[in-house]
Amino acid sequence: MKKNINSDIQKGYTQIGIHRDDFEVYINDNPISIYGSQGQKRTTIISLKLAEAKVIYDEIGERPVILLDDFMSELDKKRIQGLLENIKENQVIITCTDSFKINNSKYKLYKVTNAKIECI
Repeated sequence: MKKNINSDIQKGYTQIGIHRDDFEVYINDNPISIYGSQGQKRTTIISLKLAEAKVIYDEIGERPVILLDDFMSELDKKRIQGLLENIKENQVIITCTDSFKINNSKYKLYKVTNAKIECI
């Protein structure tokens, strides 16, 4: 990274680092990026984020805030319920365009319409 610092400054971004590493997930020897459904791809990303949150908790003893932006658009009801079951111990902010119900959980629901926020 030190070798590329001048070039990175010129280009305005880093060319080498962990963010540049390719990470591929497979189901039955098939890469999800090619053969997975949109729901499988989204579930994989969310699973990795939840695993990352667990690692952070294990390391520092505090749970990070998880932001899920429009995560439900490509998930079926079974996957949504599974996700909601696995985030119970975390502080989570979910944005979405569809309404949904979270059973047996403490939550606050806000509706934003025409730049006005309403607690439902």
